[in-house]
Amino acid sequence: MNDIETLHSPRKITLATDLSCRCDRALDRAVELAQRWNATLVIAHVVEPNGMDDDISAPALPSWRRGIDPLERARQQIRRELGVDSANIEIRVDEGQPAPQLLDIAQREGCDLIITGMARDEPFGRMLLGTTVNQLVRRSSVPLLVVKRRAVRPYRQIVVATDFSESSRHALMTAVGCFPDAAFTLFHGYDVPFASFLDKRGLRDQVSALEKECGEEFLSATPLDEKRRRHIPTLIEHGIPERLLSNYVRDRGADLTVIGSHGRTALFDVLIGSMTQRLLEAVAGDILVVIDPQARKWA
Repeated sequence: MNDIETLHSPRKITLATDLSCRCDRALDRAVELAQRWNATLVIAHVVEPNGMDDDISAPALPSWRRGIDPLERARQQIRRELGVDSANIEIRVDEGQPAPQLLDIAQREGCDLIITGMARDEPFGRMLLGTTVNQLVRRSSVPLLVVKRRAVRPYRQIVVATDFSESSRHALMTAVGCFPDAAFTLFHGYDVPFASFLDKRGLRDQVSALEKECGEEFLSATPLDEKRRRHIPTLIEHGIPERLLSNYVRDRGADLTVIGSHGRTALFDVLIGSMTQRLLEAVAGDILVVIDPQARKWA
């Protein structure tokens, strides 16, 4: 299959929400993207079994709660909080375990992007992923957009983290298809073991040249038109990749970071995609995780 044929924006989006205030930013971004792409937005919420304890007909319940089950109550809350034209918005509320059920909704609805928010913010700005988000990253077969910032403007400056693998090439192609008018930067950080030894041997420059050569080959082999390819600079730096990328995104004010994940292999399931997980936790701002389609055969 020619990757150029896959360059298109999502046609149907799932917003995975727990209806808390921490998902408000994800809702705003989901609405903005759905309008931009003229896509259908499916707002999905899952009520866990322990949230279904109310007997909706019990006389002991307050009068305003009788006759309304928790699923319908969640639907009503979503309708109240939308505050936008809901012509292209669908609401799906199910019962079960959040992550598996949210993924099931996205699959049933034929969605090709899942959007979600962060679990919570901790002091000093460190954001932690919640259990549900972790499971979505592990199990999703479609790209996952984790929203951290307010949707004050469209994604204009996009950084694509690359290790020069096919997974990161697929991530770049997906991002270009979604945001064709944005400015892209390819970012590669590499950490050489025994770096001090290399310094003594005078090999650092050789390693740097090899990394640069890999970067040039990677971009030249990516099926983009020549004009677009010329306008994607590649930045290669030596150091701890997640720290370098985090600092770059912060210092340059990038709107979105794109990560290509190797996907749902047994090793990925154990490590939660070691590098992907570290980048998700370290990088400020919104992050798009693109699953390598070749990894689906291992699911």
